[in-house]
Amino acid sequence: MENTQRNIERTMALIAGFSLVAMAVFAGWGYGYAFGSIYVANDSATTLTNLNHSTALFRGFIGSFVAVLLLDVIVAWSLYIFFKPVHAALSLLSAWLRLVYAALLGISILNLVHVLPLLTNVPQNEVLIMNSLKSFLAMWSLGLIVFGVYLFVLGYLLLQSRFIPKVFGRLILLAAACYVGSNVANLMMSDYYQYKTTVDMVLGLPMAVGELSIAFWLLFKGGKTK
Repeated sequence: MENTQRNIERTMALIAGFSLVAMAVFAGWGYGYAFGSIYVANDSATTLTNLNHSTALFRGFIGSFVAVLLLDVIVAWSLYIFFKPVHAALSLLSAWLRLVYAALLGISILNLVHVLPLLTNVPQNEVLIMNSLKSFLAMWSLGLIVFGVYLFVLGYLLLQSRFIPKVFGRLILLAAACYVGSNVANLMMSDYYQYKTTVDMVLGLPMAVGELSIAFWLLFKGGKTK
């Protein structure tokens, strides 16, 4: 019985670990490269020109975020099973929070999909296209606040666990604070776009390290020891 449970936990750890790494790749390429090559804040003319020249890249960006959405659901399920023996209620709460984030991400992706038919119109409605892109960013930012709350719960779960080094829990809690703080500022400050690049550079490292550290721990150690 114990070996069966250990095998289940190891399987869930591998699924979650691989999914987290794949998610980082898709999100890094999609948002960091594809969307960053197209969208220029408060410059609708340049953004529209980039969209017309890179429609295939924009479609690839949408596809990458659909992949992220699906992987989020897989991670929510696998980590719920993995952490259920640690604290069943908190593990279930963390899973639901990640699913709520995934739902908000799905709504934000719909704003991107709405842009595609607008690109075929003649003349193209620059205002509608830019508003759709801004709506994507705003809804995703709201989702990332929920994601930050999810990370607080996950970090607490990691600290409660007796088989995961405490440093991982602290890294996740730091990432949670960064997600919540930066995205609350993004929604509340009208001129935040002026500072966003700098803030992302400063906070991007702890956010990435927090999530990737637990991903690699799951891949190499998760479910092997108690």
